[in-house]
Amino acid sequence: MRRIAQIVVACVLLAILPAARPAKEAGQLPSAEQVIRWIKAYRVKPEPDKLPTVVKVLSQLGAFQEPDSAGLYVGFVAGVLGTNPEKAEKLITTIFPMKEQDSWVVVRAIAYSGLPNWQDLLRYAQTKMPRRQVMVDAYLNRKLPILQDLRIDKEQSTWQWMAKAVTFSSEPKKKVVLKPSPVVMDNLWGYYYATGALAPLQNIIAMLPWSKNFNDAEKLTIGSTAKFSLASNASQDPEMLDALKEARSGASEEARPILDEVIFAAETVEVGKLRTDAQAAIAELKAKGPAYKRQITWWGTMGEGAISLGCVVAAVVGTVALGIPCVVGGATASAALRYFSTPD
Repeated sequence: MRRIAQIVVACVLLAILPAARPAKEAGQLPSAEQVIRWIKAYRVKPEPDKLPTVVKVLSQLGAFQEPDSAGLYVGFVAGVLGTNPEKAEKLITTIFPMKEQDSWVVVRAIAYSGLPNWQDLLRYAQTKMPRRQVMVDAYLNRKLPILQDLRIDKEQSTWQWMAKAVTFSSEPKKKVVLKPSPVVMDNLWGYYYATGALAPLQNIIAMLPWSKNFNDAEKLTIGSTAKFSLASNASQDPEMLDALKEARSGASEEARPILDEVIFAAETVEVGKLRTDAQAAIAELKAKGPAYKRQITWWGTMGEGAISLGCVVAAVVGTVALGIPCVVGGATASAALRYFSTPD
């Protein structure tokens, strides 16, 4: 019965992906690459009723086994639900039954959907996956952040770094927030592909100033990833390039000149230089340490031991394995991380 079910699902998805049919034998699942091609084209011709089938096939492909490499899919499901409020409950119902170990994707996608009734939908979905009670409760009780809780800190000056280090000051405790990360960036890409909305791109653009952060390896990597992924995808997607130009007026003063670099790289298809620059900056930071420490040494006003900010995340690059997904003709955040760590 399980084999028959797999064949049925495969045949349905092959109907969704007609271009891939000649390369596939009857009953064989399409590849993740083919599914991503469909996802990337979805915003041009939305077909929300096909979402449950796509989710089932991705589950069978093992796309949800590693949460760190499933961010694109989570964001896409969230975006489809978020833009189809009248169909959301039916879509969620049709996704089941699914592999129990993969049901976390549905929980997170509902929480990330941005729907005003996402909590009610999550309670409804929980009846179909009782083993996800802890995760569901964590979102309902706001112990876990949702995509709308994303906060992108503004860049700190060297003096701010010093003041924080010397006085050991700390930020007051705030409500739960979602911090930028490669997975979150993939969530944003998935949401954009599902909706074509400007907001996900604007959030990625807001991370661009971090590409100039030479004090924090993690932020430098995330910022460089944002820069590279925007340019790489926009270089092969005219509509996305137009969207970046539209978003320019709303970008911060810090982000705007970097966005100009992204737009120029996309228009001239000179994306490789962004990769080279990112590799060089990250390598320098890992080799020499944070810029604020180097400047303090130059000033000779404090010893190295006077600054206690903890260890720089020097091993960020290369720690995220490139699994599924890798956007065809571009790069998602998790893919770009490995791209940076791979020599030419």
